[in-house]
Amino acid sequence: MSQSLTLAVASAIAISGSAMAGIFGSGNVVVERVGNGTTTLSSAATAVSVIEMNTAGVTQQQLDLPTSGGTQVTDSGSATSNGYLNVYNGLLAVSGYNAASGTASVASTNNKVGTVIGSDGNVSTATRTLFPTGGANGTPPSPFSGNNFRSMIATGANTFYASGSSSGTPITGGVWYANNGSFTQISSTATGQPTNMRNVEIYGGNLYTSSAASTGNGVWQIGTGLATTAGQTSTLLINAGTGASTYGFVLFDTNSDGTNDLAYLADDRSTVGGGLQKWVLTGGTWTNSWSVLVNATGATSTTAATGFAGIRGLTGTWDALNGAQLFATTTETSNNRVIGFSDTGTTPTSFTNLASAGTNYVFRGVDLTAVPAPGAAALLGLAGLITNRRRK
Repeated sequence: MSQSLTLAVASAIAISGSAMAGIFGSGNVVVERVGNGTTTLSSAATAVSVIEMNTAGVTQQQLDLPTSGGTQVTDSGSATSNGYLNVYNGLLAVSGYNAASGTASVASTNNKVGTVIGSDGNVSTATRTLFPTGGANGTPPSPFSGNNFRSMIATGANTFYASGSSSGTPITGGVWYANNGSFTQISSTATGQPTNMRNVEIYGGNLYTSSAASTGNGVWQIGTGLATTAGQTSTLLINAGTGASTYGFVLFDTNSDGTNDLAYLADDRSTVGGGLQKWVLTGGTWTNSWSVLVNATGATSTTAATGFAGIRGLTGTWDALNGAQLFATTTETSNNRVIGFSDTGTTPTSFTNLASAGTNYVFRGVDLTAVPAPGAAALLGLAGLITNRRRK
């Protein structure tokens, strides 16, 4: 189903709060934090912040998005599937809601808003795109009507992909493409196709999402390349198996042959198979090498045990010398953590706690910072290219 929003509502806005005053540091991490530190996290709308930290977990700078007024961007404090930001081509994309802090059951409203921020420079402006609010039967319909807007990734100041789920009919869940305020539901809603999507990513010029839908748990590829038209077939790339609960994921092409052959998946289960998963492509088949759960003190476990949990947000790099360096967010409902893994070829038995969200805060999505590319054309003030080895 393809629908377009003919009324463009994308505009440049000023971001208030603790503005990011400097260029993002090369090799740093950005994480989305939800909550205001005072109010217990609930289904009500609450504050959204983007925090840059170095790989030791030390905060470098922080951006607080407005929680009221004409440029408000909030999110649900308890919707654990929401808030998965992405950095791509020097742009930071943050999903959210055009709702004032305290708005009840905000995830089920149709007041969605996508925010694109120049992640590689002095962040003082952003492009904010409002979603149509008329519901599933509106003209145009609301993407993710009555349900969760979970993740987005920008390809330009006013263009991005968005993922989520929906309630009622017609189905408006799945993956949508936004272009200057016009929205197209690009993922197919045919029988057997997933329409309940989580994180959306771009790797090697192709579009992927994670899902825990009954049609297949794991990582799906949407069409070929970066499609912008409706009816794209979703193909299950990595089948994580019955009962899996995949959120963040990273894909790597370790031999530069144009095919991703190494993957890490975040699974929020606290049972066997949950946590951080490693997958390897051999002979055309993806195989799960190992899965580890995490505890509070830096130990991993391959079996379920008291005090061990899964993860949701995930990002990282890979190179032949150092292997994979991964960063993840844990599944505690409040005061969870950003943690760091190193995979040098053996199942990791430990990890590093880098930062805690704090009381009445929770970390959601995590990604690597972009760095400026000399001579690049200006976009949102400055432009840059991702120069890490994440293979986006």
